[in-house]
Parts: sequence; C-alpha cells; structure tokens
Amino acid sequence: EHSLTNQEFETVMALGHELRGLEFKGPGPMTNRRLVAQVVKAALGMANRRDGGNIVIGVSEEEDSLNPVGLEDVDLITWGYDTFADQIARYADPSVSFELEPKEYNGKQYILIEVTEFEDIPILCKRAYDDVLRDGACYVRTRRKPETSELPTQTEMRDLLDLATEKGVRRYLEQAQRIGIISLPAITPKTADEERFNQELGDLI
Repeated sequence: EHSLTNQEFETVMALGHELRGLEFKGPGPMTNRRLVAQVVKAALGMANRRDGGNIVIGVSEEEDSLNPVGLEDVDLITWGYDTFADQIARYADPSVSFELEPKEYNGKQYILIEVTEFEDIPILCKRAYDDVLRDGACYVRTRRKPETSELPTQTEMRDLLDLATEKGVRRYLEQAQRIGIISLPAITPKTADEERFNQELGDLI
C-alpha cells in the first residue's frame, strides 16, 4: 500500500483545504469519544471511495478556515493503531483497512490515517453514536463539496455500485483463471505510488 512520504504530507498540509480524498479533524486525545466518532465517520466515507483516502488529526476549523495547530504530546501518544482499530471495529461492517502514523509539519505533530478502499462490499455503520454516526448508514465522500455524509444523491450511489461491481467482476475473473475456465493476461498491480498520489490530489474536485 502507498504511504504518504513526508514531502507528500507537507504538500497536502500546505493546501489549506479539504479534498474528496483528504479530510482534516481537530486536535484531541483518543479518549475524546466525539472526536473518535467523527474520525470513524470520515474513515467509513474514505473506505467507500475509490482508492480510499487520508485523514489528518490535529487541524482545527475556525470560521471556515483550517488552522494546523498540531497535537500535544500527551494527546499524540493516545492515537495508537491497535486502539483505533478497536474503535473502528465497533462501528464498521465489514472491517476497514488502514494505516496510522505520526507525522510532522512545521514543527508540529499530527496523526495521519490512510484508509484503503473497501475490499468486497461497501462498508456500513453498524452502531450509532450521538448525532455523529447512525446505525445502518452508508457514508461516502460527496462530489458537491469535500465532506463525509450519508449517500446524498444517485450519483454517489452509482459510484459506489460501480466500484462494487468492478470488484465482483475482478474476483470472478481471478477465480475463473485460477481454476482454468479462462486464460487471461496477468492482472496488473495498482498504479505506481506517484500516480496514485497525483490521483489523490487531482481526482478530488
């Protein structure tokens, strides 16, 4: 899986605004249940997006502008992979694949969560939390503006169904090839890291 380099991380931080594949969340510890629910919601939306997406924790929103304030050491250490995996497992069905790592930008510390697109079927929320998460909801990144919400229009629904259908066809072809029903050229791996990063920045308008 492609992990953002430090230079790529600096590039997305310098943008100063969200993209379809990039969401910012405010600072705080993982003991802040509301913040965790908001990050989980973003992760569910990214998992239902082609090529997944990135979540950066430590950027506050103030009067429609983003302020990269960073995380205090005492908050940073609470954001462990296993701890967040336990949290997201409580809400995601099926499970969400992700990577989590600390990053630095302009002398301040952040947590970067890189979410992989769903493997077989779209991810649903299986548990409610306050007014943030709804049991049974299917969250996506919208096309109108970069935000995570429940499926808002038929366009987002078609995107999701198209992606799921592609995965089903790919699985069938791989199985058919494996048991000798058909003979196909080898299925090429995903695009190169640089191309994927360009897609993250360019395919998100």
